[in-house]
Amino acid sequence: MLTRFIKFLKGYVVIRLSGYSPERFLNLCSHHHIILWGLRSVGTDYEMCISISGFRRLRPLVHKTRTKAVILERHGLPFILYRYRKRKLFAGGALFGMALLYVLSLFIWNIHVEGNYSLTDEVILAYLESTGVVHGMAKRNIHGEEIEAGLREYFEEITWTSAEVKGTRLIIHIQENEDQALDTIPEEEPADLVSSGTGTIVSMIVRSGTPAVAEGMEVQKGDLLVGSRVEIFDDAGETANAYYVHADADVRIRRTEHYKETFDMHYTKKIYTGETRDSYYLMVGQKRVQFRLWHPDAYEKSDFIAAEYPLKITENFYLPVVFGKSTEQEYTEEEAIYTKEEAVARAKEDWALFFEKLRIKGLQIIENNVKIDISGGECTAEGDYTVEESAVQEQAPVIKIPEQADEPEAERE
Repeated sequence: MLTRFIKFLKGYVVIRLSGYSPERFLNLCSHHHIILWGLRSVGTDYEMCISISGFRRLRPLVHKTRTKAVILERHGLPFILYRYRKRKLFAGGALFGMALLYVLSLFIWNIHVEGNYSLTDEVILAYLESTGVVHGMAKRNIHGEEIEAGLREYFEEITWTSAEVKGTRLIIHIQENEDQALDTIPEEEPADLVSSGTGTIVSMIVRSGTPAVAEGMEVQKGDLLVGSRVEIFDDAGETANAYYVHADADVRIRRTEHYKETFDMHYTKKIYTGETRDSYYLMVGQKRVQFRLWHPDAYEKSDFIAAEYPLKITENFYLPVVFGKSTEQEYTEEEAIYTKEEAVARAKEDWALFFEKLRIKGLQIIENNVKIDISGGECTAEGDYTVEESAVQEQAPVIKIPEQADEPEAERE
């Protein structure tokens, strides 16, 4: 690939060699270090490729061997420039286009957030904007470590984040947890394992440390599960020595919690009239230009649906230009009452979303006894559910240093 590119930059021609002694011509080219390639026989003649500089050195060789070299094709940048030598605007435009692409590649034109569930893209982008991280900023001003530290400090839900510059995109990878992020202790330092929740221990596998509880026991949040202190006993059953390790274990607890969600059977229903109006807009950087084919009088009540199409050259090279289409749909409102089937469907959808959030946090739904009751103009979903989760949290241990016995006075002297 590199060789072909160099040949394109220098330029080359395809020639046809005919005459009395073409074999001698080829030997002389080899002797004078003139490089030929793509050699092929065409009847009694030969066709081959040769660089521009090599072709200029052929005159004495052709004369000596009584052969004739005719140019069939011309390839490469020198011939392109020569062909358009009088078209200065074209050449200037091409150079300007290449320079513009290079300048645009020095900036961030797309900030993409992935891995977020409870936090919306708009919330995260608003925070980034408050810290100066915006579309159109120079890539040299992106400091990934500062962005990551700021996100973890500002949003308690974020347990891990990574900022990655890829092409002209800034990609923010996020992992969320509705619980506060747990501090971890380096592997080489001692650590106890305590319970991060309340429930009954259903399984416990200890790889390092001293178990403080057993399967079937009830634990509260903060109770010691596995201690870092490991004791060595002598034959008399007394502690002969002790050392501290970084406790390591898999502990799962199970607990039962209560779910209740109520909503009114009366609600305001949207009825779409079928009237719609489309408008188009163009965004260049932060500037937006709107194009309407209708009078800007708004409907009394309406919804907007927008679709945006960013202009990009490659998968990761987004230009600061976005084409958009906005559709306005008119609707009217009227008071309505859920049917029994509609109310049950909404209640099931609500608790399915609730349980999905629990699964995202790492909880496993073991049993679901939620029931739906419709009475008094309200729909209530209520019941107990059982969840199981990994419940270990590292904690720095309190290390007991054995007291040294006082030496006898006579020995100190």
